[in-house]
Amino acid sequence: MEYWKARQITALFTCDGYGLLYTSLVLIIAIIVSCLAYRWFVQEHLSNSLFYVILLFMTLGGITLVYASHLIAFFIGIELLSIPFVGLIGYQYIQTHALEAAVKYMILSAVASAFLLMGIAFYYATTGELTFSGLSYQLSTMSYPSNLLLMGVCLILVGVGFKLSLVPFQLWLPDVYQGAPTVVALLLSTVGKVALFCAIARLFLLAPIVNNETIRMILVIMAFLSILWGNLVALMQTSLKRLLAYSSIAHFGYLLIALISVQYQVLALETIGVYLIGYILANVCILGVISLESHSNELQDHENEVDLSGLFWRRPILALTMGMGLLSLAGVPLTAGFVGRFLLVLLGVTAELWWLIAAVVIGSALGLYFYARLIINLYIRPTYRDDQLINNPVIKLKWQDIKISELMIAFSALLILICGIYPKWLFNLVSMAQYLTT
Repeated sequence: MEYWKARQITALFTCDGYGLLYTSLVLIIAIIVSCLAYRWFVQEHLSNSLFYVILLFMTLGGITLVYASHLIAFFIGIELLSIPFVGLIGYQYIQTHALEAAVKYMILSAVASAFLLMGIAFYYATTGELTFSGLSYQLSTMSYPSNLLLMGVCLILVGVGFKLSLVPFQLWLPDVYQGAPTVVALLLSTVGKVALFCAIARLFLLAPIVNNETIRMILVIMAFLSILWGNLVALMQTSLKRLLAYSSIAHFGYLLIALISVQYQVLALETIGVYLIGYILANVCILGVISLESHSNELQDHENEVDLSGLFWRRPILALTMGMGLLSLAGVPLTAGFVGRFLLVLLGVTAELWWLIAAVVIGSALGLYFYARLIINLYIRPTYRDDQLINNPVIKLKWQDIKISELMIAFSALLILICGIYPKWLFNLVSMAQYLTT
């Protein structure tokens, strides 16, 4: 009896410690979002099982992206991540801007996918390869990359720029954040960007793309403009979700510094890991509190500064956790955000990216202003008369009153503080997440 034997199988995925770390983060975020969504839907008597089914598909897309080592697997992961987001953003369509946000995301996601596919097609036409390692071999053996290959890489960068909302492809993000339910905005800012950024870091690590001066200059300009644009426009926002959207543009502009330096510095991957973990914890604290303050039967979540004014006098624990998240995003010392920001500046100085270092310093100063404004807003004393609330702000909680979603948010705030005071264990965790080059 004759058997068919496979001679060679193209590896679509690479299972390694690097993928395991970010897969764990994606799964933890999905669990937190499930708990927050349950609290958000608590006043509805209808079944919302469809929301959790879509969430599962979105999580699968994020995990696919994290392990992808082939451009086809990369594209499948992006689509499996993006398409469920359309349903999640417009899920609570009775809210004011939900359908508008879903349509904007759907159209621009399709445009980004078209650019990405065209870039992959140009790259394949030039090299005949689709694996990340194959791209590395082709670029290292070519004496001078062809214009078609450079055009393909640039088109891939356009598609990725849309997904990561980097300047000049960022205009859709604030409207989508504002229209989406807060738990979905949390998914967008964490899983939606972190999984894609990890896949791009793996690609840039294996393939010497940034060795090309043209590609390197494009990335430097995108990072510089993203940092300044995100922080400047965030100054004028009163909606907290729109402010976090612009802040997200700036933060991924910061992370491009590590991406540009990824082949020159040993610590680039560790820096990306530390920064992303701090960024995820801060977003869980901030958007988690907004979600707990809101309900699905309202036309809009409680995301404005007026809605959150004096939160400490109503729910002191939530105000403290939210304040910790804002301090971490601002990069204040003794928080996880400061450790990540410091490592990024160190990388930029070593790689001599002086313009980007200047942008980081200016952006951090601007960010400190609007984050401090939000923190002060949380502690403003209420103007209305309520003796019980004003005279005894720290409300005694019974064990049965504490929900698991509140515990998760408080634990995230505690981790931000622990990572800022004693970051060694975080370095060890990220250092263990080694990647495979084959």
